[in-house]
Amino acid sequence: MPDQTPILECNREDDILILTVTTRQIEGEDTAIRLKDELTKAVDESGLVKVVLDLKATRYLSSIAFWPLLTLRKNLAQRQGRLVLCGLTGAVEDVFTSTKMISSSGSADAPFEVAVDREAAVEKLQA
Repeated sequence: MPDQTPILECNREDDILILTVTTRQIEGEDTAIRLKDELTKAVDESGLVKVVLDLKATRYLSSIAFWPLLTLRKNLAQRQGRLVLCGLTGAVEDVFTSTKMISSSGSADAPFEVAVDREAAVEKLQA
């Protein structure tokens, strides 16, 4: 039987939804589907359109993890919202940078905005 422990923690800071991925690995279609479902549910239930996604606990992700994140980004953009990723380290940061999902130079061409940590991500969304 697959593990059904939630892989997201949800918090709110004013009008910003802070989602923290609690799993160390995001790989495989089942995990990607669970992540997409949990992200969608959290945003829908909160009604908020400014979202921080904290990946500080995640040490590995496969390319299938981009699907739920891109879906979330698209859904927020349709509502004039924003998504900022934070807590990227090591192999996770390397995957995002090498696939050009984030820019190491701060280029606006990359799909995801990124901040060093939760506090910096919240500041970006409050600006």
